[in-house]
Amino acid sequence: MTAPVPLESPPCPVCAGARYRPTLTRVRDLVWRKPGEFTLAQCDGCGLVATRPRPTPDALGFYYEDAYSGEAEQGMRHFQTESGLGKLIARYRLGVLQKVRPLSAQDRLLDVGCSYGGFLRVAREATGCRTTGLDADEGSIAQAVDQDACDYRVGHLVDQPDGAGSFECITFFESLEHHPEPVAALRKAYALLAPGGACVVEVPNFGGFWRKVFGRYWLPLLTPQHLFHFTPATLARAFEAAGFPTVTRQHTMFYPLEGVASLGLWLGKVLRSPPPGSPPSWRTPFDLVLVLLLVALYFVVEVPSQALLRLLNASGHQIAVARKPAATQEAGSSPPDEGPAPTR
Repeated sequence: MTAPVPLESPPCPVCAGARYRPTLTRVRDLVWRKPGEFTLAQCDGCGLVATRPRPTPDALGFYYEDAYSGEAEQGMRHFQTESGLGKLIARYRLGVLQKVRPLSAQDRLLDVGCSYGGFLRVAREATGCRTTGLDADEGSIAQAVDQDACDYRVGHLVDQPDGAGSFECITFFESLEHHPEPVAALRKAYALLAPGGACVVEVPNFGGFWRKVFGRYWLPLLTPQHLFHFTPATLARAFEAAGFPTVTRQHTMFYPLEGVASLGLWLGKVLRSPPPGSPPSWRTPFDLVLVLLLVALYFVVEVPSQALLRLLNASGHQIAVARKPAATQEAGSSPPDEGPAPTR
């Protein structure tokens, strides 16, 4: 893409506000080295941070294409569905859900942004639940695991035809921040949940310690693919705007790659300063030295610091669970508004 990136600046999805203050400027795609500089701005009304202006939906495809092709695609599929770490992460996520709304063989689980279906496989094998996987990327769904055991779909949640009460649990693992209308997605999830059902969201924590240290070099920014950047407070407000009465469980996670990976981005940029659009390279002597340094720092600094940050609720990833009231609780309540919450 050599022409200017088409941009848009829609109102805040949480409070419909249009007044924003810049929080981070000159933020680039440091992972795939695609061109463009972006601004992260905070809504004056509710505090939600957004990539603003952001690429239009059609333009965003340019920033995703490298992640869904070639070695990167195969590496991600292996990590999610075959690697020990990928399975461990899936079990951790399932464990959080099971503490709030245990799944059984009679329950129906929908994973939004399911990618290659790794979490759904773990959940199905552990609980026997019926699974549905939804992803906007057709290639990911085509390569998803256990095609005969899961109802896989290509598309967006807001366009799904399922009726009210279709699922006992709906999950968004590292997907809500990519959604152009996150509150609309959560509102649809609320409608699709059965009474007493649970919605689980995992997103980066913009209020985390290492984000404040590394600024625009913080890896979980993943700009411009991440359109929204939630703190625990703004994620809770998004749930509220979607109609969920309370967030049942919310905390940050043990995330032992955040600091070292961000340091690697910073060192690679400062010491080499490749022009925007240059492909990443890991085959030079400098890269080898850098990798060895980061591996050492991972064990000496990253793991202990992440354990402490998890205790302080200040790590770079957060997970939250909100419940739809049981039928007896809903009987006297009105459904959530279809429009955004008023500006605070």
